[in-house]
Amino acid sequence: MKKRILFALLAVVMVVALAACGGNTDTDKEDENKITIESPAALINDVWSTFAEEEKFPVMGGDFENMVDGEAGAISIADAEAVNSTLHIDETGLSYVSEAAALTHAMNANTFTAASYKLADSANAQALVDSLKASITSTQWMCGFPDTLIIYTVADEYVVAAFGNAEAIENFKTKLSAVYGENATLSVEESLAVTEDIPAEDIMDQPAAFDGDMPVDETPAV
Repeated sequence: MKKRILFALLAVVMVVALAACGGNTDTDKEDENKITIESPAALINDVWSTFAEEEKFPVMGGDFENMVDGEAGAISIADAEAVNSTLHIDETGLSYVSEAAALTHAMNANTFTAASYKLADSANAQALVDSLKASITSTQWMCGFPDTLIIYTVADEYVVAAFGNAEAIENFKTKLSAVYGENATLSVEESLAVTEDIPAEDIMDQPAAFDGDMPVDETPAV
């Protein structure tokens, strides 16, 4: 009788132990898949480092005070106007950000710009995504139009926005997805290319075509 009671108690203990292990499986997997990103600049540089040499182009990172060559650098968010002029993020978007970094094409930022923002509060990720999309898509571009905009959320605490040449952005998207896997979620992918016809009234009058007759110099000979 005592043996039967002992076996029954052992069986109960084993069932409880197995149930506990089974209940922790999903949590354990989530913990294993979580990644730690050192900084906004490190996020971009981890992606840039996977580009083959033939895929790379001249780049610079950071702002005037934190400028670096060939990699992403920190961006001070204290001067909202300066940040907006380069990264096209407005004051509303910056209010969700605690740190930022950027990597841009050395010759033309509209060819390629990638910016990484660390969220002050992860609950504001979608709000920052929406703000960036509205600000970037409404930009009046100079020195050429970027083709594509993509915005990612990464590891629940970062938002990455990149715009520029379609091929460069597609390559950056592929590399970012490969580096961060399921920790990266594509939230926005949108064309920025101008497709509208230019209104006739906005087209400057062109000079008449040359008809082949040279003008005659009627100035009297001296």
